Amino acid sequence: MIDEGQFRSALHDLLLYSPDRRTLAERALGWALRLGGGESAFVIDSDRSILAFKGVDPAEAEQLAARHDFLSAAAQRHEPWRQDDILIVPLDLQNGQGAIVLISGRLMPIFGDDELNQLTQYAISITAGLDRVTLTSRIQALEKAKSDFLNLASHELRGPMTIIKGYLTMFEAGSLGELSPKASSVLPLLISKSDEINWMLEQMLEAARLEEGRLELNTKPADVVDVTDKAIDGMKMLLRGHDLNVDEPAEPVEADLDPDRFQMVVRNLLTNAAKYSPVGTGITVRIRRTDGMATVAVIDQGVGIGPQDQANLFTRFGRIQNTQHVQGTGLGLWLSREIARMHKGDLTVESTVGGGSTFILAVPLRQ
Repeated sequence: MIDEGQFRSALHDLLLYSPDRRTLAERALGWALRLGGGESAFVIDSDRSILAFKGVDPAEAEQLAARHDFLSAAAQRHEPWRQDDILIVPLDLQNGQGAIVLISGRLMPIFGDDELNQLTQYAISITAGLDRVTLTSRIQALEKAKSDFLNLASHELRGPMTIIKGYLTMFEAGSLGELSPKASSVLPLLISKSDEINWMLEQMLEAARLEEGRLELNTKPADVVDVTDKAIDGMKMLLRGHDLNVDEPAEPVEADLDPDRFQMVVRNLLTNAAKYSPVGTGITVRIRRTDGMATVAVIDQGVGIGPQDQANLFTRFGRIQNTQHVQGTGLGLWLSREIARMHKGDLTVESTVGGGSTFILAVPLRQ
């Protein structure tokens, strides 16, 4: 007799923690043999390959499967059936028909109705488990492809954009000769757009590092006020159409942080504030000490964010539904919150539709 509690526990572990289809199928055969009372068994995959086997040579299993063509019969019958000393249990897999094949030994009884009923229910669970592992593998492959693309695109585009920005800066400084007034008037816009592209590439590169587990903080004692001011200085071109107000204490606000990554978060919040706020409106940066935390709040008077969008705001590639025309990678806020949490802090938002938004970056004060 099979202990039901032990069986349920084993089935739970088998379905949830098998890392791939072959491992799951191999583990599944052990219990299939115990349930059906067979001597040997194998699993035929939807592509007619032998996915797993126990007590039988894989070449013999292939010959047996080819001779009897179990999958064609399983596609029509869908219920387990006996064929001499063989029991065939169909697996209605997402990619096509598969089957568990159990072989009774010479000294073992022929499979009975109880075994058929048990194996019918068992097959449903194994089918779901194999399909889950297949889907998980596909998702993992897509995630890897996406990370590889982010990594490749950011690396390959940074070089050309650095050259473009360099020449634009030289034109602005007059190093390459005098430009016409009309050409000179568009240079600030071109430089601003090149900065915007470089900023998106930097986000993509950092996002790829984070997904691959290669993003490490280089923390040291720093003044949150000073680091924030440096971030703001690098954003003045982008913020030129807004009334910027910086509300910060006169004394330092000390914290252990990675200055470059902290600046990245602040720049991202300022970029979002500028993008999602009408030209001419105010943007406030407020630095405070609050309950043992150093906080940097970026407050805008923009479109605001509804509750349904706030739930997805910090997800990877998350975008606000009614602002799809605004350019961006959809990585910034996800990356920023991850960086904040790596600092043992957090990034939160307070917002209402039409009432602007307040993003609050908080990290622990230095003890």
